[in-house]
Amino acid sequence: MKQDKKDETVKAKTGRPRTFDADEALDCAMKVFWEKGYEGSSLPELTKAMGMNRPSLYAVFGNKEQLFHKALERYSDTRMRFFDAALEQPTARQVVEALLTQYVDAQTMPDGPHGCMGVNAALACSDDALPIRDELFARRLRGEIKLRDRLRRAK
Repeated sequence: MKQDKKDETVKAKTGRPRTFDADEALDCAMKVFWEKGYEGSSLPELTKAMGMNRPSLYAVFGNKEQLFHKALERYSDTRMRFFDAALEQPTARQVVEALLTQYVDAQTMPDGPHGCMGVNAALACSDDALPIRDELFARRLRGEIKLRDRLRRAK
């Protein structure tokens, strides 16, 4: 019995529960990166937007580069989720129509910055941020390849 009581005490002291929603904080970081690009986004701006201090940011999301990669994944999973679905349309015309209309909708939503996060973030990358720019270019290329392959299949 004493052992069980001791285990409960240890479990209770293992840390405080998070007092924030990680997805919501990531959405806030995503918007900062989307508006200002990778290099234009400072840690103070990110922590303020996310409603957390720097140690918490590092503990949950890692450094700025890791946070950016997670924000970019979030962008892909939320704002760009239509892309793969559009490629599944039965005809090339329907693929292109779905992509064009949904890109316009996604890039002009009133609750977010305009334009593409990947393009906005890549435009202002210096040589210090080459890994970020390379990742953004690689993502764009993967999307182009998927579209090209789909349109070739439609021929």
